[in-house]
Amino acid sequence: MAMKHVFAPCIMLILLSVLSGPARPQPAAPPSISPITFAPGSPVSTVNGQMVLGGRDLYSLSAKPGQTLLVFVASEGEVTFEVYRPDATIAKAADGKVLIQGKTLPNAGSDDHAKAWVGTIPRSGNYLIAVGMPENGPVLSPYSLSVSLQ
Repeated sequence: MAMKHVFAPCIMLILLSVLSGPARPQPAAPPSISPITFAPGSPVSTVNGQMVLGGRDLYSLSAKPGQTLLVFVASEGEVTFEVYRPDATIAKAADGKVLIQGKTLPNAGSDDHAKAWVGTIPRSGNYLIAVGMPENGPVLSPYSLSVSLQ
């Protein structure tokens, strides 16, 4: 008799797990964005980081129309950046890669392979700076990102 009482709940658990189907994948967490901040009275901010093959680090910067923005990245590897307008959207794909949709500032897009850029901000908002490295080259590359806003 005791065997019957243990066996029935086990069968029920197995049936429930089979009937409920496969686990649904959870949406990937959005990538983190670090704000660029300036020390009081200083128009320049520098951030140091480590880039991995195919990686991307994201930074945000609040700017107003007419301000001059200068972005410069220094590294031993092929680290470059893009500067996206405030209406860009960011997500993380299932494979963990960062997906950015939106327009970049002129000459600061993914095909430009920018290491330095200077220009005038067209409108108010939070601009996105995406620092990245292609999937070839050194495994790790330290970089220094300098941003000036005047």
